[in-house]
Amino acid sequence: MVITAEAALVSLQQGQISAVELLQLYLERIKQREPLVGAWETLDLDSALQQAQRCDAAQAAGQPLAPLHGIPIGIKDTFATRDFPTNWGTPIHAGQQLGYDAAVVERLRAAGAIILGKTVTTEYAIARPNKTRNPHNLEHTPGASSSGSAAAVADGMVPVAIGTQMVGSILRPAAYCGILGFKPSFGTISRYGLMPSCRELDHVGIFAHTVADIQRTLKVLAATDPRDPDCYGTLAPSSPNPTPPKLALMLEPHASWLESEAKAALLDTATALTAAGAIITEIGLPPEFTTHFEQINVLAAASMAANHGADYDRCADQMSPKLRQVIEEGRRISATAYAHARQAAVNYTLHLSNLWRDVDAILTPVTTGPAPHGLENTGSPIFCALWTLCGLPAIAIPVRTASNGLPLAIQLVAARLRDFDLLALTDWVMGCLSTHPLSNYANCHLY
Repeated sequence: MVITAEAALVSLQQGQISAVELLQLYLERIKQREPLVGAWETLDLDSALQQAQRCDAAQAAGQPLAPLHGIPIGIKDTFATRDFPTNWGTPIHAGQQLGYDAAVVERLRAAGAIILGKTVTTEYAIARPNKTRNPHNLEHTPGASSSGSAAAVADGMVPVAIGTQMVGSILRPAAYCGILGFKPSFGTISRYGLMPSCRELDHVGIFAHTVADIQRTLKVLAATDPRDPDCYGTLAPSSPNPTPPKLALMLEPHASWLESEAKAALLDTATALTAAGAIITEIGLPPEFTTHFEQINVLAAASMAANHGADYDRCADQMSPKLRQVIEEGRRISATAYAHARQAAVNYTLHLSNLWRDVDAILTPVTTGPAPHGLENTGSPIFCALWTLCGLPAIAIPVRTASNGLPLAIQLVAARLRDFDLLALTDWVMGCLSTHPLSNYANCHLY
């Protein structure tokens, strides 16, 4: 059975379990499953044990428990960590010792979390997949690029893990692995110490099984940080849940990409939520939105070329063909094309801002279907890209299993800075789906 962070904290506070005993439960799971799933790039069990012992000593001394006291957490291997190598998913930086903690790691440590290890990422968080497999079926991809973080949470190796998203690298793996994946509003969580991909697009996000665990972790991580010039860290306080919630059902502009089971899962979810009282209106987008995927690729490729072109110049032979192609294409992008893509993002955001007067969230696909077979094809992020480009908070929510037994998910998107409202709505949606006959939501989980 999955042990959530919230449940673990209650047990820790009541003295029903120690931090060391809690850690040992997760380590036993890792011992059993890590050889099969491959979620971890680096683990330091001795260090984790020492961290847990310090948590127990602090509690025994009567110190107040920190918000994440004794909770094991996985960190994507694109964040700097003072006590682990940071490899960026490439042999070019294998064993890289950065000697400091990223802002995310600093805040988690200060909140009492146990940094269990670094989770697997794809090459430079954009290209060649590494060893991680989908816990639901080891012959299928877990998605990318936050592969290890999603798989570790889905398989019960940790209750919470941290990932990143430049296009769809939180939402897609969460959907494929049957867990919650939350991408907050742009600028909510500091990227100091994160491998640079694209300043305009990089988001830090959270994987967990429950909304409560995401809310708790977000409250720890959302903060201003002068070391990240785009980080303001301030979110609107949660407002009372609208009754009934008003949702915009959006299949376009890429409805033709949807596989039949994914489309049915979305429409059945809309039916279930309508039965629970939601007011749902189907909407479309104007033609100019059809190019948003091209615009995000312009920003991503140009930025990857700028940030990692030096590695290409000295070590191109150690890069995958896909990564070389991204950097080569990025170097050909003109300043005019880059500026056009940035302006397109502004235009999309302004258009979408008109929606929030009438709806609380957008209900939309998150993936084209269940996780593809094999490890090379990590699936398409086409249903995630627009929300990344516009910096809007979005969450992947598992709703049922496909005929092949793999999870299917939907996505909710809200207005910028309304992250806590989105999470509250997600909790309501999950409650509706867990009891509605149109959904086999409960069957998404491994336990």
